Amino acid sequence: MAYIQINRANYLHNLSFLSSKLGSVEKLMVVIKDNAYGHGLVQIAKLASEFGVKKAAVKNLFEANEVIEYFDEILVLADHPPKEKIDNKISIAVHSFDKIKDFLPQTSIHLSLDTGMHRNGICEEDIKSAVQIIKANELNLKGVFTHFRSSDELSSSFFWQESNYKKMTDLLKQEILTCKLPMPQFHSCNSSAFLRKNTPLEDDYVRCGIATYGYPSLDGTFGDFDLKPVMSLWAQKLSSRVLKEGQRIGYGGVYEAKCDEVIATYDIGYGDGFFRYDGLGDLKTAHGESIVGRLSMDSLFVKSDKEVVCLFEDATALAKHFNTITYEITTKLSPFIQRVIV
Repeated sequence: MAYIQINRANYLHNLSFLSSKLGSVEKLMVVIKDNAYGHGLVQIAKLASEFGVKKAAVKNLFEANEVIEYFDEILVLADHPPKEKIDNKISIAVHSFDKIKDFLPQTSIHLSLDTGMHRNGICEEDIKSAVQIIKANELNLKGVFTHFRSSDELSSSFFWQESNYKKMTDLLKQEILTCKLPMPQFHSCNSSAFLRKNTPLEDDYVRCGIATYGYPSLDGTFGDFDLKPVMSLWAQKLSSRVLKEGQRIGYGGVYEAKCDEVIATYDIGYGDGFFRYDGLGDLKTAHGESIVGRLSMDSLFVKSDKEVVCLFEDATALAKHFNTITYEITTKLSPFIQRVIV
């Protein structure tokens, strides 16, 4: 049976590196949305909690309730206003001025600011009205945040957005004081924004996702970061055969044996969330065996006769081959694949 290994030591190493850079684990919110970027929601939540992390961000209320026992606060990043009262440990991100009035009284919220990405968040001109609605509707404003569009790129856009964030938060703080509301906590940095910073953190904490799983996702110009990939994907042999010279294997017969060779079929396919390899280009396992032929829904072919092969220990090479990012390689993996902590 195929399985995913989660390297406990590597994950805790990454948390330690980030906490040291922050000066305290209290300033770290781990992002474990979308099944912890494919690593396993509950498994990663337990490890983060053991390390001492108190805050986490998830995708929706379902994920929040799955891990509620492990954290003091859980921020839901991509769900709609709940229709019923929720646990006071859970906060909901408010991404639109129009949505503020849809939250029930006493709901804990984090207000999203549109500082230039133009994906979500309220605009500068709506700040005063937003705070007034929050007060009138008795909402619990626990946090204020934004998201950078180019923090992982060599671009001045990051500094422009930082400037916008500073201006908007100054206005917001002034309005909060005017309305005599408790001051919320502020957080703007994702993994790349935090890693590239060489000045003291002005926010209360950072939201780190991909860096906790071992990927800095930054241009090498920004430096080297002591992060270690946490996930490896393993497949088990279903069958093997000697492919005779001239024989073809798999859909379309795109791979032809140039000599007699052993080929085995393993139990991972695109139905498991592994990218659909078309049989073109050079694709290797983590240990150098060639993957050949077109990927099937439930299986793939490898020039190997091992009982188990490791398809990747570091998603970087796969991301490069498929012209995508490491996030997509890991998050696509099926939640039905067993996650094993080692």
